[in-house]
Amino acid sequence: MSDDIARRKIEHVSVALQHDLTAPQAAGWGDIRLIHQALPEVDRDAVDTTITFLGKQIRAPIFISSLTGGHAEVAVINARLARAAEHFGLAMGVGSQRAALADPTLASTYSIVRDLAPNAFRIANIGAPQLIAQPGKSAYTIADAEAAIAMVAADALAVHLNYLQEAAQPEGDPKARGVTLALTHLTGAIATPVIAKETGAGISTEQAQALQVAGVRAIDVGGAGGSSMAAMESVRAQAAGQDRAVQIGTTFRGWGIPTPISLVEAGAVGMELIATGGIRTGLDAARALALGATLVGIGFPLLQAAHLGDEAVMTFLETFLAELRVAMQLVGAATIEQLQRVPVLVTGATREWLDLRGFTPALQVMARR
Repeated sequence: MSDDIARRKIEHVSVALQHDLTAPQAAGWGDIRLIHQALPEVDRDAVDTTITFLGKQIRAPIFISSLTGGHAEVAVINARLARAAEHFGLAMGVGSQRAALADPTLASTYSIVRDLAPNAFRIANIGAPQLIAQPGKSAYTIADAEAAIAMVAADALAVHLNYLQEAAQPEGDPKARGVTLALTHLTGAIATPVIAKETGAGISTEQAQALQVAGVRAIDVGGAGGSSMAAMESVRAQAAGQDRAVQIGTTFRGWGIPTPISLVEAGAVGMELIATGGIRTGLDAARALALGATLVGIGFPLLQAAHLGDEAVMTFLETFLAELRVAMQLVGAATIEQLQRVPVLVTGATREWLDLRGFTPALQVMARR
């Protein structure tokens, strides 16, 4: 089984780099309007991007999303991303550690992040479906979770809520009953804070409330609008001749709650939020932070850059951070805390969804603050 998991890891990277996996529905960042300040009274060079997340200071509000690991050929990608995380003082996650839990010889493809980014905020990764028994597979134990944390000396553990991906995956795990109880048991048994991370389908208010009750400390909303994991698995299924899985991945490619909507929905419960899903520029990041995110996650663009080399990663992040600082200056925000308090106008399809869901009073507050 460990060989199958490792093969799947390299296939994921290969598919992501060679195919267009963009979700058919855009994230809708253009619906989020920030008000320009013609007299900002903020020097761009004096803009402070420092944030505090789960009690720890991070120099910039960027999370290098949980991308890869588990195969010797992808270790170089994690190495390049880790060097960037250390250089810029960012948060960084690793891909599913399932491969290394099954085959400890693969642990170095993840632990390289610990070695090359000793001062970064590091996030370990296990899947929610694996917290319960699946056909022919035992559930993860607390010891498994602690092993994943130790592997990267993690500051937090992300539990990936990837049921859409599992549904489209030829070898995906189908069972979900009991996962909330298992998550509650996990959060109560380990000292490391747990982050619930959706992987492209978003988070509603009701699910955010359930996660809060389960003891989760933060939520990565992982909304629709970026790369589609259903599309990725559809490509893999086609190569394997699994027609039903191909159809499921195609049908549900556009499924989910867009990221800006997820931020407002999940923000209603008052937890720390990571905005991941369709964030492509520093302006997108500024919009997400103004909607209440503490961190913004970047996935596919950094995978592309890391495939090219260290210089490409550094250039992408330097530009991204420059764009964020420009956006902050133009709204008169010298700090991320000030950015999170600027007026926000929500328009278009995003506004329509939130009006239908009863968020109109909250949107009026955003527009006035």
